[in-house]
Amino acid sequence: MAGMKEHLVVSLTTWKKRIGNIPAVLDTIFAQTVQPDAVVLNLSEEEFSLETIPTSVLDYIKAHSTIEVNWVKHDTRVWKKFLPTLKLYPESLILPIDDDILYPPTMIEDFMDVHAKYPDSPISGNHYSYKGLKCHCGCASLIQAKHMEGWKDFYKHAFRIACPSSDIFYSKLAANNGYFYVQTRSDYQKDAIAYNEMDGYSAAGVRNKLATSWKAFYDKAGYEAVRYFDEDDNRPYCILGAAQTERGKVIEAELAEWLKPFFNLIVIRHDGSTFEYTAIRYLKTLMTRLKKPCFYLHTKGAYFDRKVAPRVRRMWAHEFVENMEKYLATVDTSVPTVATPYTGKCKVTWYNGWCANASAIIAMNLIRTDDRFYYEHCLFSDIDVKGIRMDNIENHTRALMHKDLLDNFE
Repeated sequence: MAGMKEHLVVSLTTWKKRIGNIPAVLDTIFAQTVQPDAVVLNLSEEEFSLETIPTSVLDYIKAHSTIEVNWVKHDTRVWKKFLPTLKLYPESLILPIDDDILYPPTMIEDFMDVHAKYPDSPISGNHYSYKGLKCHCGCASLIQAKHMEGWKDFYKHAFRIACPSSDIFYSKLAANNGYFYVQTRSDYQKDAIAYNEMDGYSAAGVRNKLATSWKAFYDKAGYEAVRYFDEDDNRPYCILGAAQTERGKVIEAELAEWLKPFFNLIVIRHDGSTFEYTAIRYLKTLMTRLKKPCFYLHTKGAYFDRKVAPRVRRMWAHEFVENMEKYLATVDTSVPTVATPYTGKCKVTWYNGWCANASAIIAMNLIRTDDRFYYEHCLFSDIDVKGIRMDNIENHTRALMHKDLLDNFE
């Protein structure tokens, strides 16, 4: 690339179910080989305020001086991805991106190389056409204000009749202004990784924007997050941590089978190298945003003692399904509270199965460790822990707990 450096602005928007994605997505922007001069996050005042932005996202924004939050009055959904940014930076190059894609580090460099060859053209990050017209791509494009000139009038007269999508609208609008899209070397609609905080990633399929395999994401992120519920389901949340050993997979299948009908179930599959850290970290991130109680189980909790393990699994099925309301009622308080079948005087959550309210989840003492006992003995050391079946078990009376398992869950 030669000549004077042009001012480059990355622009994006988000909504309440994806705002938790922002740190992960922008991490990939700040890792680019060519850095933007500014990042504009357009947020609707109808959906967000400084008080409702998740703390983790707000802290991330404050830690990156390049990020500018641009408040727009109305929630115009996809239309606010970059059109408000054109008003802020009418002389700049604008690179709209999506809030659910992890971008490869050479993406911006690719766009700028193509721009150097075609300085007057809009650039599409996806190799597709509509009726012979190379089209704008929502996941990544490079545009200038002149390409979008007169968009309001064009929208009124042309969009609903001639444009089946917003991407095609922008392509037709640019052509109406005398500019035609060229394409980048890579196809970012296919080659990047789709991501969202709740699912962890999007697997390949007709409904997904990007084609990415579970194995590819697992290799990159070190875990798989598999969701077994619909967006509007109001059942309680349950996170099932599943170490991907041969035995762990068998236990996962058994537990998932009876959990799926009753919970918003998310299975976190991981290699088990730090025992339960991956699953609990995911739970904490998600529930800090959603601020809801959550049940938690892990295949490790019913794994090591071959005699006890099957009884533990049957106990969980009884307690967390048949007695679900009792656990939810116990944690229905503003005080950080955990409900677990058996607990110790030192706030031990025996067998690593529990239900916690949002304030307890936020306050948990989560560290990354390969000490499996940490997650039973120390995770809730500063939080009220209540044993629903048996409370305040001491080490020398654990036999009573085992007797309860033997008597009731043979």
